[in-house]
Amino acid sequence: MNKNFYKRTNCRICGQSDLIKILDLGEMPSANSFLREDELLLEEQKFSLRVYFCETCKLLKLLDVVSPEILFGNYDYLTSASKPLAEHFVRMANELVEKFIKSNDDLMIEIGGNDAVLLESIKDVCRVLNIEPAKNIFEISRQKKVETINEFFSKKLAEKILEEYGSAKVIIANNVMAHIDDIKDVFEGIKILINDDGVFVFEVHWVGNLIGEGGFDQIYHEHLSYYSLHSLLNLVEQFDLKIFDIELVPIHGESLRVFVGKNFNVSDSVENFLNTEKELELNNSKTFIQFSKKVEKNKKDLKDLLVSLKKQGKKIVGYGAPAKGNTLLNYCGIDNTILDFITDTTSLKQGLYTPGTRIPIEHPDKIKESEIDYILLLAWNYADAILEKEKELREKGIKFIIPVPEPRVV
Repeated sequence: MNKNFYKRTNCRICGQSDLIKILDLGEMPSANSFLREDELLLEEQKFSLRVYFCETCKLLKLLDVVSPEILFGNYDYLTSASKPLAEHFVRMANELVEKFIKSNDDLMIEIGGNDAVLLESIKDVCRVLNIEPAKNIFEISRQKKVETINEFFSKKLAEKILEEYGSAKVIIANNVMAHIDDIKDVFEGIKILINDDGVFVFEVHWVGNLIGEGGFDQIYHEHLSYYSLHSLLNLVEQFDLKIFDIELVPIHGESLRVFVGKNFNVSDSVENFLNTEKELELNNSKTFIQFSKKVEKNKKDLKDLLVSLKKQGKKIVGYGAPAKGNTLLNYCGIDNTILDFITDTTSLKQGLYTPGTRIPIEHPDKIKESEIDYILLLAWNYADAILEKEKELREKGIKFIIPVPEPRVV
């Protein structure tokens, strides 16, 4: 077996092997494998990106699994670089403290807490612990005086944490549950760490948004699973845990905020949301097959628009270098012959090049210094905030292209 990659033959939730292939996005590098200038002449490692649906547990997922050490051992993403996301997590921290934290001795753990934006905001209210596997991000978290463990979360690590820190009142995992192949091992660890009044709260992009108003570009190798409430219930109930509340939050398009515990009364929100998913037919493979057709049309329409603009002599750049942008760029064949450069607020990405498409990433000031006509908004999930922020550019006549779910110029 290739130590960097393997292909599953069954569903990671229910074990079913008779799965339906929904979408094939081809081969591409991992979405966060940005390149240094001295790497541009080297051949990049590429992996298949294919999506399957399980009729048994209703999970949409990748079977092509890239080693987490490659994806997350060193990471170029900082939560703090996105103001809307950072503000969202600080609000979430305060809400969870108010709802579940009873004393400053209570323990709040975050799995994959990145540069500790959430935990830093409440570290004076209760004990906090960040489980962050990326070596470079781990150091940033520690510099913020947030106690941090540089490991991947697992049942084995949960047992060590329980022995050293005691049980957790709150465990958080935001935008990481979709990244984990052995998700059952994680829930074994959660079950160990939360006591009878403890709660596990996680946010994960909702598959209903992915195939509806969201974008196919949120499919990439880090995102192994695309969850619905149907599939999550099939997962959680295997561990004598229960989803007792659920919220739909406006982040990354739309995400599920899921509340899991042992002895909580189940809110009406769970049954109501299940009914919503049934109405949308998220438990039916035909719904996802229709989505794949929409993706193919999105690709053609976007590429046709950009090629047409280039033929007219228009200068186009990109705005934001999120991981999902690299799925869109590679799948649609948008490279450095179409986009002159991309800007991003994350200092770790500036000076690098996009994987596969080799587009240089610059500081945001580069846009103000350049004569440009169009901006392809790769960070489209923050479109409202960005369009408001960049009113001055728009007043100069620069137009933004929002690429998904269908391209539009604003």
